[in-house]
Order: sequence, then C-alpha cells, then structure tokens
Amino acid sequence: MSGAWERNPADVLIAIPISGAENTFYEWSDNTAEFLKALPQGLKVIRQRFPEPCIDISRDKAVQMAIQSGAKWLFFLDSDVIVPPDTLERLIAWNKDVVGGLYVRRHNPPFNEMLRFNPNGPGLKPIMDGEFADGDLIECDAIATGCMLIKTEVFERLRPFQITIDGQPARPQFFLWTEYRLPGGSSEDFSFCIRARQQGIQIFCDTSIKCKHAGPIKFIPSGNNTIGFEFMGETRW
Repeated sequence: MSGAWERNPADVLIAIPISGAENTFYEWSDNTAEFLKALPQGLKVIRQRFPEPCIDISRDKAVQMAIQSGAKWLFFLDSDVIVPPDTLERLIAWNKDVVGGLYVRRHNPPFNEMLRFNPNGPGLKPIMDGEFADGDLIECDAIATGCMLIKTEVFERLRPFQITIDGQPARPQFFLWTEYRLPGGSSEDFSFCIRARQQGIQIFCDTSIKCKHAGPIKFIPSGNNTIGFEFMGETRW
C-alpha cells in the first residue's frame, strides 16, 4: 500500500535526525511549534523523525525518503538547533542547491559553522566574525547540517561515497561519518559538503538566519581554529 505522500508529493521533507538517546530541549520544542505555524500557506510538508544509532545513517535515510516522496527540498532541522520561525521560507527564496543558517559549534573551542577550504594547507578554516558582512548570503565550502536546505535533485548529481572501512563498503551514500574511523576523518555534514564541492555544487550560508545551538553549554563567540582532514584516496576537487 502506498503512503499518502506517494500519492500527493510534498514540497519539503523536514527531517529531524536522532542518534543515540533522544534529547529534546523545551526551548527547541516550543520554537519548533512556532516554526511550523509560520510555514507559508500552501507549502506541502512532511515532517519525519529519523532515529538511528548513527547520525550519518539518519541523514541518508532522510535523503532516500525525500527522493521516494518526490519532495523538491530536504530540510534538516536537528533537535539541538533553534531556528527563527521564518527560516524555511527565507531559505527557499534563495533558490540555491544547498543553503543553510548560521550557528556556532557548541563544543570548545567554538567557531562559526561556516567554513572555506584552507588556502594554506589541507582542511577547512572557519569564516570568523569580521571576515564577512553580517546578514549577507555567503558562498562557502562547508556548513553544518543542523539547519540546511538541499534541493533533492542534488542527490541525482552527487556521486555516492565509495570508501571501504574495515574491509567493508561504507554504508551511508551521501552523509558519511569518518571521524575516529579513518585517519583524518570528519563529521558527516562536512563530508557531504566536501563531496558536493568536489562535484561543482555550490554551498551558501544565510548569515541573517542566526540559529541557537542548544545544549548544556552555549557558545556565542567565534573561534579561529582550523579543522584539518582529508579523505583517503581523494582530493578536494
């Protein structure tokens, strides 16, 4: 039996990935209720939680559902990221392949989750406060996935990962967590972004959409550290 979303394709799949124990903050729950109320009239949305032991599998399952449901966009809204109510409408209006809001890494050292390839070596370097005009749309090489809108057609153009870990093909196709699994590995959001940039897909950050990264500790300022990593057998481009 087909689902209702198969008979009536949605415009947007709002995906809420969950890995391990589910922690939902009251502020996030209240904010998400307001966010849903503020969705544009006539916009057809599916909202779905994706609980999995690993976050990269959660994200890949969201990709598959977006494709199967015929959704035009996939919007990741993580359960620890609090967004302005009109975020989705503003991101859709940009009509970009990949675009997201701005927030700060929650752990120490904090930095803006908006990065470019390091011109002086391997890896990514955060774009710090003062290096961009606040409120502008900034083209970059990587952003975090907690508030990210992706055109579903991107996954038709994006070649899946072909990496072997412990003698087995890596399971996730588009979001692959390799940190602690491969030398110089990375989180699944940055691996997706690097793969997209390798294949000519542009990535943007709307710095007017300022999100809160919820948790026991909230960092507000930017840092200036560089994240260094490379994929085994691959180059940036």
